[in-house]
Amino acid sequence: MKDRRGKYLVHIFAVAHAAIVLLCYAFDVRDELVLTMATIAMIALIGLRNGQNTSMIALSIIAGNILGYLFGTYGAKVVALVVEQPAVIHATTTFCFTEIMGWGLLLFYGALNKGKKEALAGRWTPDMVQLITIIAVILLARIAYSYTFGELLQAESVSRMVRMFFGNSFAVTIMICANIIYVILLDKYTALYRAWLYVGATLLQSVVMALITALIIGYDFPFMEQRAFADVGFVELCAITFIANIVVYIVVTLIYQLQKTRTRIQREKEKRHLAQFRYNMLKQQMNPHFLFNSLNILNGLIEEQQTEQAEEYVRKLASLYRYVMKNEEEALVSVREEMEFTNQYLDLLRVRFQQGFSVECSMQPEHRNRCVVPCGIQLLIENAFKHNVVHSESPLRIEIIFSDSHIVVRNNRQPKLSQTDSTNLGLKSLSQQYRNIAGVDIAIEQSDKCYEVRLPLL
Repeated sequence: MKDRRGKYLVHIFAVAHAAIVLLCYAFDVRDELVLTMATIAMIALIGLRNGQNTSMIALSIIAGNILGYLFGTYGAKVVALVVEQPAVIHATTTFCFTEIMGWGLLLFYGALNKGKKEALAGRWTPDMVQLITIIAVILLARIAYSYTFGELLQAESVSRMVRMFFGNSFAVTIMICANIIYVILLDKYTALYRAWLYVGATLLQSVVMALITALIIGYDFPFMEQRAFADVGFVELCAITFIANIVVYIVVTLIYQLQKTRTRIQREKEKRHLAQFRYNMLKQQMNPHFLFNSLNILNGLIEEQQTEQAEEYVRKLASLYRYVMKNEEEALVSVREEMEFTNQYLDLLRVRFQQGFSVECSMQPEHRNRCVVPCGIQLLIENAFKHNVVHSESPLRIEIIFSDSHIVVRNNRQPKLSQTDSTNLGLKSLSQQYRNIAGVDIAIEQSDKCYEVRLPLL
């Protein structure tokens, strides 16, 4: 973890939480409100330092308070097995939970920020008015719970209500599906991210879902055992389903945000690889040696007064560059377009090398509308000329073989005596493009006599 201040922040708040508990016990004062404020402060500071938006900080605060209540209730029972003093039990439980929550937030926010460096701390600050408004609402809700439902919901009744809730799979399914739909819609309609609309819409959704779920559980729908609400305790049941809906909403939102982050990172990788591939292709076509040789050939044709051949050469050279520029933004092109481009490239090479090479192609009509990565075949042919001797007495033989699933570009090996250094950037970029687009890779086979590359036919 590179954020050392974040580490110290967690430790400071953990000690502060434990100190608050001990002081409140010493002066016989209730500690719920003070601990809630300390927890909110820690989560807000960590969220702001890690560049999180208002809604994510609000969700973290709600989740932290709910988890803190559960951990404090049931974690204290575990600590009580080894410690007898109530103050020490409560302080130890609070300290441990604060440490766990703080480190969990640092790791979670780090995962959200992965691949999005511009969102790190210090680069962006959410609207403080929105944040203060949301914190105030959450704090008021916590106070209301402590002085209303906190007295109403005893451990035994809570346990019974929770069993009833999880015992009705239909109600649980409805709640999860409703929250998934709500989170997707909330993300789609970004106007709801204004503070009061966001909080109001979420509270309204939670109240409605709590009532619907309570009715489903109360009547035991769809089993319809005619359970009486008097036996169930409708108010208590609504309170439990309201809290359950908040928890489900938070879990769904966190999963949704993580999935969005993962998708964003993948798209950024694909864009980066595509940009690198396009750059390599353009750089290869703008290779000074290729351009120099092309201009020398053109100059020779003009000096020999072969006007028609010179004009044809210029047209093909221009068409070659036009194809590269046209397909800069295209991930795939048709085999027909790619082979037309490849044939024009070969025509230019024939002017220079004449009888020094031969090309055989087995393309059939059914292959013409299939797709490949642009400039892929040409790249392999260029590599063959780059690394092998091309001479009429020992021709370079190139085969372009089509099958239902692949294109094989094969050439005989007759290495040059003085090999030029190769970084294989072109092949690496081509391979990455196929992995990004189709989830399949190119295959390379090499022997003493031949070299072949198998390109997926999409």
